[in-house]
Amino acid sequence: MKYALLQTVEAGASLIPVVKHLNQDKIDMFGVLSGATGSVHVDPVYCANSPFKTTLAHGFLTMAYASEMMELNFGMDWATSGEIEVKFIGQAHPGDTVLTQGTVTKAEERENGLYVECALTVLNQAGGNVMVGTASLIKKK
Repeated sequence: MKYALLQTVEAGASLIPVVKHLNQDKIDMFGVLSGATGSVHVDPVYCANSPFKTTLAHGFLTMAYASEMMELNFGMDWATSGEIEVKFIGQAHPGDTVLTQGTVTKAEERENGLYVECALTVLNQAGGNVMVGTASLIKKK
C-alpha cells in the first residue's frame, strides 16, 4: 500500500478506520505465517473445553490491523518512520468484527518534518477494547 489518505493532520483529527471480520481461517493463516500455532489460537476442539470456549485471535494480528490503519492514513511515512506501542487488554475471537480507530493527539513541526502521535484502539463488535496504544511517525514535508 502507498496510501496517505488523511488530509488534515492536526491534534484531534480522526484517522480513517479499518474494519476487519475475523474467522478461523485468518487466525490459522496468521499462526502459520508468524509461527504462533499454539492450541489457544488454532485448535477449536481444545478451546471448547477452555475458559474461553473458542479460539483467540493473536494479539499481533490485531496490532497488524492497527499498523494497516496507520499506513492507510500516512502511507510511506508510516512505513519508513513509524513506531507503535500497544497493550492487549481483551480478546478477539472467530466471528468477531474488529474496528481499528485512531486520533491524532500531537502534531508538531520539527526540523525533519511533522512529528505526529496518535492514540489507537481496537474494539470488538460489542465495543469492548481488544487493544489500546500509541503510534508516532515523522510526516515528511
